Amino acid sequence: MVAKGITFVREPKKQDYGMVAVFEDLYGNLWDLLELNPDHPITKRSAL
Repeated sequence: MVAKGITFVREPKKQDYGMVAVFEDLYGNLWDLLELNPDHPITKRSAL
């Protein structure tokens, strides 16, 4: 993402639920990029 010009305002950080990094879009909005732990409850949901 960095190679494509994405600006990260917070580097990846390990949290209880997984890894999170924050990036800024073209309009200044901040987005959380999540990688949830495999044992997180939401990963148990089946895709519809």
